[in-house]
Amino acid sequence: FDAAWLHAVTRGLRAPIKHVLMDSHRVVGVGNIYASESLFRARIHPLEPAGRLGPRRCARLVAAVRETLAAAIEAGGSTLRDFVGGDGQPGYFQQQYFVYGRDGQACRLCATPVQRIVSAQRATFFCPRCQRRT
Repeated sequence: FDAAWLHAVTRGLRAPIKHVLMDSHRVVGVGNIYASESLFRARIHPLEPAGRLGPRRCARLVAAVRETLAAAIEAGGSTLRDFVGGDGQPGYFQQQYFVYGRDGQACRLCATPVQRIVSAQRATFFCPRCQRRT
């Protein structure tokens, strides 16, 4: 999973980048929470057509996915409802969320209210100021 590969996979696609990130035939391991968080870190709007991402934005997104997943692993994952890790401990990554599940709350970077939309039957969270569509 690197920027050149992501750019090649997304070239010409009209599908929103969030859908592509969550497509297990294209990018394995990026679920709904981590897709929203990675797109925020990369400053990419979740509904941006994947084919519009150039090499630089693909590089930013790959770096953001890696950073998000590493931070989640370090924090023990995300505890939603009754999840516990192999060691019996809950995860704490949800305390570090920038956007996921924070609709209506102030963005941690710019204070604009985080928005929630439904796309492909999944809740999607983003900051309309930090993640503007191009």
